[in-house]
Amino acid sequence: MIIYKYGKDVFEPQKSAYTNQEATTKLSASETKILQFLIDNSGEIISREKLLEIGWPDKVVVPNSLNVAIANLRKAFKSKSEIIITIKGAGFTIANNTFIQQQFQPEIVVDNEQHNTEQLQPIDHHGDNNSIGTDANSTKQASTTNSFPTIAKIGYSVCLTAMFAWIMLWASSWQSPPCVTVNSQKICGNIELLNLQKMPQNLSGKGTVYIDTTGKMYEKI
Repeated sequence: MIIYKYGKDVFEPQKSAYTNQEATTKLSASETKILQFLIDNSGEIISREKLLEIGWPDKVVVPNSLNVAIANLRKAFKSKSEIIITIKGAGFTIANNTFIQQQFQPEIVVDNEQHNTEQLQPIDHHGDNNSIGTDANSTKQASTTNSFPTIAKIGYSVCLTAMFAWIMLWASSWQSPPCVTVNSQKICGNIELLNLQKMPQNLSGKGTVYIDTTGKMYEKI
């Protein structure tokens, strides 16, 4: 099962759900497809036409359907509406490294009833008492020996999962400025102010373009 984390927020595509600290929002099938596609293509500007195709495959819908879907997603984000960034005249994007993908393995479920049944041994009532006592002790020791590795493995797996989650959370706090890529040109900073029609014409293409808080762009090589 794959989930996407943004800080403490969790997006679960299989459940069509987005959970923040306040509540869990149920997403429509179209909203789920659009959000997952934007996350999987983080850093790229996705056109409105492409998102309409992703959200409503093999269907003809009015362009406003995408506006409604994006608005609903931003409501699910609550105060983090800047997750999906509108690029004027080009489409939408989610900056690189905004979401962290995590994959969870199915939990190990031990069938106690079957486990206990397999441990039961037939008792020979006609044998001598010492033999019965020896068999009982052997069965008890075997049960203890067999159960210990299973418990150890489960504990080890839980510890690894917790450690991995902590490392991912720590790494997310050290994210670089949000960036997108346009025609092989890396653009970082306040990308919500990006206007493709006002891109400088003298870019070398060898450096990174930064956008300041006023929308001004400059290249750093």
